[in-house]
Amino acid sequence: MKKRDSIIFDLDGTLWNASETVVKAFNDSIHAIGFDINVTSQTVRDFSGMKMDDIFSQYFGFVPKEKLKEFERIYAHKENQYLKESGGELFPKVKETLEKLAQDYRLFIVSNCMKGYIENFIGFFSFEGLFEDFECFGNYGLPKDKNIRLIVERNNLQNPVYVGDTIWDKESSEKAGVDFIYAAYGFGKIENPKIQIQSFEDLLTLEF
Repeated sequence: MKKRDSIIFDLDGTLWNASETVVKAFNDSIHAIGFDINVTSQTVRDFSGMKMDDIFSQYFGFVPKEKLKEFERIYAHKENQYLKESGGELFPKVKETLEKLAQDYRLFIVSNCMKGYIENFIGFFSFEGLFEDFECFGNYGLPKDKNIRLIVERNNLQNPVYVGDTIWDKESSEKAGVDFIYAAYGFGKIENPKIQIQSFEDLLTLEF
């Protein structure tokens, strides 16, 4: 088999857990438009991996249509502010493992997040030198499979693999024609994955 030249990572549930920061941004935004409603960090983990417009429509249906744009605008501002201040929690051995992987592979990120989210992740941990490129739903409104293809084509990747933790990640990588590795320690559940890791550092010993 042709040697792997690159690894593309999902972000939430794969590299870090920022649900406590994100839920604060959501709840403060809900309160800002006049609703005394709270979502939980578990809810945030449950919808992690979905496109942002699907999250707003499926989990925040109580927001009237005439207030939805305001809600999205407030949330985008608060998410950006809170992530800069508080960031999230890396899964164990992510930093050390990424540094080792970068010696042999080109590293990338594709997430269904809002614009600026990946930049905040990279900036919070000073990971600028580890990732060559990244793409997200917030940039062009594209689904994850098309963003994976964008990264592949834009960087002329020959044999990439995608690492993610949800069924949406698996389906997106398959649509993009990219092999998939399931991060079993993350937020989602996938039955009988072809390749899986129990911890992030397992990538160092995995034959893929």
